[in-house]
Amino acid sequence: MQKFLLPLLLLFFFILESVFSSVVPTHLFGESSIAVPHFIFIVLLFITIYYNPVKGIYFSMIFGFLFDIVYTELIGIYLFAYPILAYLVSNAMRILQVNLFIVSVLILVSITALEYYVYGFLLLLGRAHLSGMVFLTDRVFPTLILNIIFLILFCFPLKKYLLRLLAAIEEK
Repeated sequence: MQKFLLPLLLLFFFILESVFSSVVPTHLFGESSIAVPHFIFIVLLFITIYYNPVKGIYFSMIFGFLFDIVYTELIGIYLFAYPILAYLVSNAMRILQVNLFIVSVLILVSITALEYYVYGFLLLLGRAHLSGMVFLTDRVFPTLILNIIFLILFCFPLKKYLLRLLAAIEEK
């Protein structure tokens, strides 16, 4: 039963992100701003840091592919971005201390890198029509503020749950 808890948790946050995007207006922080929730990505990075880096990267690949199928027209953008960023975060955590402040800063840097990766890819394909400064002020900053709020609300319970799940697996 415990092996199904983590995929169910990820599925819950994937659906929560979708519902949040549907219910909450996209112009939370201004008329032209767009705040993008990256709840599933945050949970995937928490799994990579606190639970198991290999499983975090595998789940990142699966949910990146699922994200591409559901939300984007191009298969592969998030399929490659999620596991690569999860891998980079797992390697960074070998050097850095594992406390919530550093983890939160690293997650916010990863979200910024994800946003710029997608923006650069779409700019390369000619599908993005924003300048770099407009993208920064109208998309990156509101996205970071929204995801900081999510981190504040869910970082402690999520960390506690993943550590408890890891302890239960290690007891076996």
